[in-house]
Amino acid sequence: MRSTRKTKNDAPLIALLIALSSLLMFGIVFFVFNYLNDDAANTEQPDNQAKTIEQAENDDEVEKSEGSESDTKEQTTKIRISAAGDIMFHQTQLTSGYDEATKTYDFKPVFEDVKPILSEANLAIANLETTLGGPEKGYSGYPLFNSPDEVIDALKYAGIDIVATANNHSLDTGSDGLKRTVQKLNENGIDTVGTYAEKPDSRTLLKDIEGIKIAILAYTESTNGLGSNYPADQLNNMLNLMTKENILRDIEEAKHLEADFIIAFMHWGTEYMEEPNEKQVEYAKTMAEAGVDLILGSHPHVVQKAEIIETGLSETFVIYSMGNFISNQRKETLGPDKELTEDGIIVQIDIEKNHLTNETKIANVEYVPTWVYRELKSGSPNKYTYRILPIADSLLREEISNEYKQRMERSYEATMAKMIERPF
Repeated sequence: MRSTRKTKNDAPLIALLIALSSLLMFGIVFFVFNYLNDDAANTEQPDNQAKTIEQAENDDEVEKSEGSESDTKEQTTKIRISAAGDIMFHQTQLTSGYDEATKTYDFKPVFEDVKPILSEANLAIANLETTLGGPEKGYSGYPLFNSPDEVIDALKYAGIDIVATANNHSLDTGSDGLKRTVQKLNENGIDTVGTYAEKPDSRTLLKDIEGIKIAILAYTESTNGLGSNYPADQLNNMLNLMTKENILRDIEEAKHLEADFIIAFMHWGTEYMEEPNEKQVEYAKTMAEAGVDLILGSHPHVVQKAEIIETGLSETFVIYSMGNFISNQRKETLGPDKELTEDGIIVQIDIEKNHLTNETKIANVEYVPTWVYRELKSGSPNKYTYRILPIADSLLREEISNEYKQRMERSYEATMAKMIERPF
């Protein structure tokens, strides 16, 4: 009986001991498990921290790099100027551009192939060697040029922003024609430089292109004797004559206006001569020494050489003549010895300004040799298709004859031989 009672009394105690042992084992396992996890976490944390620091450093470098690129873009501005030579409208061109049905003129197709080049520039400039004297004076070509106002539509269509109007044909339709030319161009959004509808307060055309102040000056060496029909003061009020006194005066004015870059568009030289004459070279040097950055020439009707004039710490790029952009002058009309009159060039000048140092310079110059295409229109005895062709892009065109392609190749080689390879 005792034995049986004792057994009954010890059972609860044994059960309690077993339960306590289980709890103790569970506690030990729980402690060890948590300890190991904490230790692993502590062991990994420095790596994670190191990675975070490295990532932060990389992020800083990225930010610095992005900041530097952004700063560079903000510190410098680059623009492109495209320049071309003589735009002329001889009688054959006027006849070819006339539509009898509508009794209007259309010269836009002439510029179709160069439109993309001129339009992409921030500023496109050329020499307009005709007057817009109005229909009452009669439209005519050489020797006294007077073209219809539709010329303006073509210039705008081509992407030309500025025309130099100081040339030896500025007075072909008299003072009234000179003034009307300026007025009509300005009314239609094309800036002019070199001739004036009234006495100018300033002879410097100042254009602000994306924060770069460009001063443009223009002069003519000759008026074909027509200037002698006017008193000196009246002539001076209408037209910029090429004298050192006038040029130096206007350069100083451009500096006073805080121009970043000065361009001189010169109508000078000897017709049909491939080399600049002594006067051109002398004046170019004078202008370079006075602070002109870019000199663009016209009038000889053929392309003349380009060069860099170094004066102290500065460099001036000059192209003495850009040739004919469009005209009826060519081998067929002037003879085989005048085939260079078919040649022209678009000069593309990239200008860069550093806003921190306030220095503005030519960063790059590129050349697009051009050739005047002329083909008799089908079914017409006296009307032609005129096109200004960028030579390099036109040599593979199937509609152009092999003869013309050979002439274009001759033109390209002759023009590029006078240019400076990678001048900047």
